[in-house]
Amino acid sequence: MFPVGKLVKVFVLQNEPKVELSMKLSDLKKGRKKEEDKEEDEEEVQRCLDDILLEKYQDSDADSEDDVRDDGETGEVEESDDEDEVREVEDAPKIIFTSKKSGDSTSHEDSVSLREVLAAERVSGAEEEEETAKIEEEETKRGKSFLKREKRRKKEEAEEEIRKIEMKSNSSVLETEDDFEREVAFKPDSSASWVGYMAYWLGNGNVDKARLTAKRALDTINYRLEEEKLNVWSALFNLENSFGTHEGLMKVCQEAAAVNDSKTVFLRLATVLDKSKKFQELDEVYRSVLLKKYKKSRKVWCNYSSSLASQQRLDEMRDLLTRALKSLPKDKHIRTICHFAQTEYKLGDPNRGSTMFENVLTTYPHRLDLWAVYLDKTIALNDHEQSRLLLDRMIGLKLPIKKMKFFFKRYIDFETVHGDAARLSSIKEKAQNYLSSNQED
Repeated sequence: MFPVGKLVKVFVLQNEPKVELSMKLSDLKKGRKKEEDKEEDEEEVQRCLDDILLEKYQDSDADSEDDVRDDGETGEVEESDDEDEVREVEDAPKIIFTSKKSGDSTSHEDSVSLREVLAAERVSGAEEEEETAKIEEEETKRGKSFLKREKRRKKEEAEEEIRKIEMKSNSSVLETEDDFEREVAFKPDSSASWVGYMAYWLGNGNVDKARLTAKRALDTINYRLEEEKLNVWSALFNLENSFGTHEGLMKVCQEAAAVNDSKTVFLRLATVLDKSKKFQELDEVYRSVLLKKYKKSRKVWCNYSSSLASQQRLDEMRDLLTRALKSLPKDKHIRTICHFAQTEYKLGDPNRGSTMFENVLTTYPHRLDLWAVYLDKTIALNDHEQSRLLLDRMIGLKLPIKKMKFFFKRYIDFETVHGDAARLSSIKEKAQNYLSSNQED
């Protein structure tokens, strides 16, 4: 025989969803019934409150009528001593409440029941809530974009105000110590303000005050503004170079190199020495520091070559190129040679510079930038025939059409300025023939 317990268990498991559904339906019906009972209770309580208030107002109306009747019989009317209370009573809104008494079938047409007033208040409250919800929804729609626009607008207004203040400050002439103190207090991260303050002290012959101002500027300027700090260091180099000793200058330079990029610091020191024509000290800085420690930097070799060329030490400059090509990586050779060639055009022998360009372009004929520099330097010599020969070579190259358009355009521009109508017409015809032949191909 099949066990009864297992049979019951199987029956329950098979009908479990139906039982659960019936339980949920019964719970739902009970919940609805409870809600309906709750609503009926609330309505009954509200009805009772309305009746109580109605009786209260009726009693007060009856008492007021009796008082008026008594006052009318005696011919006396009591006046209130407090004028504010009278004014408040007169300004108060008047609502008439009436109810039907036994045997009384008439009522005032303009009267309003308390239930209607309360219902109207509920409706107005619902309308206010609905309007508030709409406003909140609109604000949500605007969302982050609205906030971003507001933030951007406020930021622009603040920047405009700062710009106006700065223009006003710059327009005023700084003449006294107080003027400069206000300037550096208003713009503490501006190297120009601090350097101007240093110049003020130097103009008054107070070198120590100028040094202290430079130290104060370096302590005040934000450490992230490296360029601003370097400008102050350069001003301090100039100060020590003009009013101090070489030992003091090198000491300041070592201090600057300890807290900044040392290559940049020594290059700025070299610029200061070059401008002041202290070439012996300049050679010492390059040979003992820059060319030893930064020999793989193209900028170091090029700056030193320009300095040597300005001193007309051309042989030393040409020897320097050989040393530079041995020390620099190969990817920096072309730009280095191009710089030395331009230096030859400017301060040395243009023919040597032309030869250097020719050697490079033989190896790299596709370098449009080298052709452009070579042509500019040749045109700058006012040798029109040599320039035309170079341009003829350029338009005869077999390069992509985009580069050839550049060469033809340069030729047309050159003849427009330095040639005549016949030459210009001839070059335009060559350009047209080249474009038509390449389009056909």
